Amino acid sequence: MKHVKRAMILIICLFMMTGCWNRREINQLVIAIALGIDKTENGYSFTAQLINPTMSSQATKKGGAGSMVRTVRSQGETLFEAWRNLTEINPRKVYFGHVQLVVLNEKLVEEGIQKSLDPLMRDHDFRSDFFLLVSKENTANDVLSILTVLEPIPALSIHSMLLSTSKHLGNISVLKFDELLEELNTEGMDLALTEIKVIGDVNNGKLVSNVEASAPETYVQVGTLALLKYDKLVGWFDKDQSKGLNYAKGNIKSTSEVLPCPNPNSGNQTVEIITTKANMSASIKNDTPKIEIEVEVKGNIVDVECEENPVDMKIFKQIEDALSSKIETMIKDAIKVSQEEVKSDVFGFGNTIHRKENGYWKKHKDQWYEIFPTIPYTVKVTAKLHNTGSLDHSVKEKDE
Repeated sequence: MKHVKRAMILIICLFMMTGCWNRREINQLVIAIALGIDKTENGYSFTAQLINPTMSSQATKKGGAGSMVRTVRSQGETLFEAWRNLTEINPRKVYFGHVQLVVLNEKLVEEGIQKSLDPLMRDHDFRSDFFLLVSKENTANDVLSILTVLEPIPALSIHSMLLSTSKHLGNISVLKFDELLEELNTEGMDLALTEIKVIGDVNNGKLVSNVEASAPETYVQVGTLALLKYDKLVGWFDKDQSKGLNYAKGNIKSTSEVLPCPNPNSGNQTVEIITTKANMSASIKNDTPKIEIEVEVKGNIVDVECEENPVDMKIFKQIEDALSSKIETMIKDAIKVSQEEVKSDVFGFGNTIHRKENGYWKKHKDQWYEIFPTIPYTVKVTAKLHNTGSLDHSVKEKDE
């Protein structure tokens, strides 16, 4: 009887021990590190930046020369067909579990991004922590074909560039795919995605000789923000407007602002922003909503060309006021573009009303894009400077 019980337990355990139905050996796979999607006349073009297994093994063993990546492109009437057609030009199964970023061409985004996102959401290979970018003036294929300096894998170079720019400049939006989907499905909120483009000649940027030069003529650059309405591209912010949006949302981690000296003829001074706090509130009066944006920034004076002494309390206050005024202008300029030119609620006015004044939102949400351009708002920026560095004045030139 004991033997029967043991046999039954063993059989049950065997049924519970499941394997991977789609298991592949590592030498049967090639790893995709970045993807690009372009719209063509007959459908879609799908680009994959793949880790070159031959070159990576050579580099590990003896430092081989050549490209660490291989960029391949396939086409199809649908995105999934273009995706599957990669097998026609690649001997190994492409593994998408390590994709760091996906680049969408601006023409594709003008038609809407949901069709492009659908297969990425459905496929179990994809993780949800990659970044989504919009290529401006270039195809996504062009962007992913450019070799990069310092980092031999271009996708990792772009990934690091995104994190660094977000942390130190604040003119882009770094959203992971799951965060992007959440924002896309949030009521009263439109998306702002980071722009990427190629500087220089694309064909030259594909050559190893370009990155071997001390000053490469061709490179990729992340810049400003692409503005979407629903899921379609409707316009772009410039750099200051992009920063204005991030100031209003409290997304600035650190950046710098250049201000003219009290005497403009003596030069400029630079303030490093070290912390940012923002709050957006809504109120309803006579069935008319109003938005209030309050921003508080703290910073240090890090570069002074002025003849005035920044330690002087009067001058110190003037610098704080000038900084507040500049940031306020950046935010208002961005709101003007958002309301008047593209009618895209990337600031989330609607979402603020939805959260704070839900009764009004339920009544008017179907007409929101008619109401949004007329919404009055106020912007208040408070700037506080901590110190002027280790000097209390600028270095003066000697009299001749």
